[in-house]
Amino acid sequence: MEKKKNKKVVKFHRTSHFNIGIIVFAIIFIYMLYNMYQYFTEKKTAIYEVTQGTITQDNTFTGVALREEKVFAAEASGYINYYNRDASKVSINSYIYSVDGNGDFYQEITKKNDGQLFAEKGSYDELEKTAANYVLGYSDENFYQVYSFQYDMEAELMEALSSNALANLGEFSGGASGFHAYTAPEPGIVVYNTDGLEEVTADNFTKDIFDASAHAKNNLISREQVTAGEPAYKLVTSEIWDLLIPVSEDLAKDLAEESNIQIEFKKDNTKAWGTSRILNKDGDWYLILTFQNSAIRFAADRYLEVKLLLSDTNGLKIPNTALVSKDFFLIPKDFLTKGGDNNSNGVMRQYVDGKGKTVMEFAAATVAEETEDKYYITGSGLKKSDTIIKPDSNEELVLRETAPLQGVYNVNKGYAVFRKVEILFQNQEYTIVDTGTNFGISLYDHIALDASSIAENEIIH
Repeated sequence: MEKKKNKKVVKFHRTSHFNIGIIVFAIIFIYMLYNMYQYFTEKKTAIYEVTQGTITQDNTFTGVALREEKVFAAEASGYINYYNRDASKVSINSYIYSVDGNGDFYQEITKKNDGQLFAEKGSYDELEKTAANYVLGYSDENFYQVYSFQYDMEAELMEALSSNALANLGEFSGGASGFHAYTAPEPGIVVYNTDGLEEVTADNFTKDIFDASAHAKNNLISREQVTAGEPAYKLVTSEIWDLLIPVSEDLAKDLAEESNIQIEFKKDNTKAWGTSRILNKDGDWYLILTFQNSAIRFAADRYLEVKLLLSDTNGLKIPNTALVSKDFFLIPKDFLTKGGDNNSNGVMRQYVDGKGKTVMEFAAATVAEETEDKYYITGSGLKKSDTIIKPDSNEELVLRETAPLQGVYNVNKGYAVFRKVEILFQNQEYTIVDTGTNFGISLYDHIALDASSIAENEIIH
């Protein structure tokens, strides 16, 4: 008889396995999520390292030349001829111009020069030079300069046309009907243009003289005929002349202590020293440079572009965004003391607590600047109207007097600390500050790039 199969099933308990790798991965994943959250939500401060630098100052200006000038009117009407180059020296009784009433002399001179004016290549030199200077200096913003160019070209042509006139003057003088020749009443530099600014001086000028488009040259030499009473020419009667330059208030203050300044004339790249002085008129600042020479070189020019040859400013270079202004309490030096756990600077502050009891405690303070008898201080435990006590005395002082300081936030220690700066020069992007300033910054210090995004004593992330 077959044995019955044993159908009894024995169940075995499975042993659970602990996967440590999953746990470690989960921890790392949570840590990464936390750091990402911190990165995107935490306030960040950009850091700038202080470097040694230089800012090249843009000291190019357009000034107005002011001279001793006399305008002489034509004494008769008719055809006019000139006998000297524009902006050339003449002596007393030198022939300046002549007026030919019936035109005989004018026609004779024109006939003799016909076809001979540019017989040689050298005759073109001045014309080429005038044209080249205009092309190189052309600007759409100063289109009025076209009229000055026209004047210069016409003047060169008329000078060439009249070059032989003086040699023929004896044939007509006193013999031709209506012919009159006129001489210089005094020595000077003869100029054949007017602009209405001949009477302007450094004492009586107005702001509108700097509008070059409103004071274009009135060309005298390009005319064939003149009417009695009209301007015939003008004389510059002194070698001493002024150049008037509008400047900013900051530059005016920088130049106030200078007595002589060297400049470069952009017209011909020549350099000259001028005696300088600063003038404030109607709230605007001007630099006045006085020259003892060079009058003849620029006698025909009213507006001169010049560059002030000033030294570039060197020092610690920081971005303007790092600058901040902060108010500080001013206290006499003998009110500052030391105390606390770190024996740091501070003051003894006195106040009345909620129970009406007078309490005296040490309040830590940071010194940001000092004068001969005072400290500039600040501290988180100090506020206006607080009373402080002089050490080893009963003398009291109420905190009221404040003064601002310009500075940056130094973050070398991981938190923001105000440090004052002394500004030497500033442009639109950067500032040059002095080196070796007490309570200031040093080369390679780290400062907050944007002072408006951080507060004093704030931890830097």
